[in-house]
Amino acid sequence: MVPSFSPAFDCYNSLSARKAMNETAIRWTTLTWNPASGCDKVSEGCSFCYAESLAERKRGSPAFPVGFELTIRPHKLKEPLRVKEPSLIFVNSMSDLFWEKISDEYRDQVLDVIEATPRHEYQVLTKRPEIMLAYSRRRRLPPNFWAGVTIESERVRGPRQELLRQVDAQIRFLSLEPLLSALPGLDLDGISWVITGGESGDHLSRPELLERRGLVRRQGTKWVAREDRMDWVRDVRDKCVAAKVAFFHKQWGGPTSASGGYLLDGREWSEFPRLPIEKVAS
Repeated sequence: MVPSFSPAFDCYNSLSARKAMNETAIRWTTLTWNPASGCDKVSEGCSFCYAESLAERKRGSPAFPVGFELTIRPHKLKEPLRVKEPSLIFVNSMSDLFWEKISDEYRDQVLDVIEATPRHEYQVLTKRPEIMLAYSRRRRLPPNFWAGVTIESERVRGPRQELLRQVDAQIRFLSLEPLLSALPGLDLDGISWVITGGESGDHLSRPELLERRGLVRRQGTKWVAREDRMDWVRDVRDKCVAAKVAFFHKQWGGPTSASGGYLLDGREWSEFPRLPIEKVAS
């Protein structure tokens, strides 16, 4: 388990990486790579999708000519090859690589690039673990492919968690964001990394949505974590500590991702299962 970024990660700010890939405000990664964009909603965590909002705002532009409809971007496939410094790369922040509308043949092209760049670590997050599992049985996932699922509530936890556990990947991880309920049944067997985070977006300025979906509340002019929901995150953290699983608390959320900060009980939790500068085992 790696507690936080090391000084060697200054390489992330290199000019070559900035030119070749997209920098991001997502705290648990450094670069995003979007060989496809677009998605369909599958569960309550998708209700206020940031990617959809961004793409639809730019519908008709060169970047998003059809908004959040499926857009395959083969011209972006080679971007990681041009990033020489070992990097954490979030794959398809604007889509889901295992969306039914993306073909296995195109996924193969993405995996070809991942295999060709073992210096990088690729974080692949899906809400469709059944498709990820089927694909992993068709083609072996390389060691630098981190297989992750989003679990936003206890309602979806069981099926997604159990399917992920069957995926043959060196690192399996859970993104519990947006965290919409307590997760009393969370089982970390076979899991290397867990991320927690509260929902963010302008919609949380509406009191009824803030009450239903938020981990924060207003306190004067500030946003602070809700005391009655802090234990949702504490419980996850404590399970991670007990199981020696890397834990990363991304944010409490609010109208912006930074509104409520990210400290949990007075400290930052930003652990990683490993860093790209470490040798990837074959």
